Amino acid sequence: MISNPKIEMMPLEMKKEIIGQRFLKTFCWAYEKSSFYREKYTKAQIKSNKIKEIDDIKKLPLTTIDELKQIDPLELLTVPVSVTLRLNKTISGLYRGFTSNDIARNLDITVRSLASNEINKASTVIICGKYSSQYLLDLHYAAEALGATVIPCNDVQSAIDISNIFNANTLITTSKNLQEILNKAPDTLPPKVIALVNTFEKDILLKEIETKLNCTFSKIYMSRYFGLAGIFFTCEENKLHIQDDYLYPEIIDGNLVITPLSFEAMPIIRLQTNIPAKLNKDTCKCGRTLATIELEL
Repeated sequence: MISNPKIEMMPLEMKKEIIGQRFLKTFCWAYEKSSFYREKYTKAQIKSNKIKEIDDIKKLPLTTIDELKQIDPLELLTVPVSVTLRLNKTISGLYRGFTSNDIARNLDITVRSLASNEINKASTVIICGKYSSQYLLDLHYAAEALGATVIPCNDVQSAIDISNIFNANTLITTSKNLQEILNKAPDTLPPKVIALVNTFEKDILLKEIETKLNCTFSKIYMSRYFGLAGIFFTCEENKLHIQDDYLYPEIIDGNLVITPLSFEAMPIIRLQTNIPAKLNKDTCKCGRTLATIELEL
């Protein structure tokens, strides 16, 4: 199911225009409000009036993960803490802040990911994991937005017990939790499993589970650095999509570089992921014009 055909199936030229508008807004916002980017661009002699369209993104220096880990998080913050509705420490150890607009964007991104996996009013969804995680909150709210019944479980045993009671038809969890469920009570596994994957890591355990069960799970990727779920997701054709109207991808020297196009509280521009990848911007057989990506982890 495509949750928003107008956006997800948007003609490529129209999408490029929207991407350009979002990029310019993000760049100007970061240049003006973020002390980190203002200093970075001043040092690189970047003039804001010289950045006029999405193709000008190539003029901007890359942002490295080491840079983000070394700075004070407040150097990225573009709004007062009082306007930041949520603060979260990501898997990578970076702190991320979210305004109400950021949270609404995260919800839209995650709704698309779940809708592609047929989460709807008929779904009873177990989300198994630590609910202090920003990623699970996004998934929880997105599933509810799609009309699903959502059952949060902080641990595997709770997921097993609840699955037996409520006949849940969907499980969303990591490969580690999935393996534990298979070891303890394989018969309780719901018919639909959506695997959560850390974006920039190879999940060897998940591959082993798929091989053992002779299946391929739907996947939703969680970003270690951006603090959101659904940066990539598998569609009905089992192709991996990147939501490029929100997260602009580039391939530089064979590696993936990502620019979130609507981060308000803490913008990040041209993040160097060091992950070998290939992009395909042709329309997918599922009908989406969101780019597909092959991660060479």
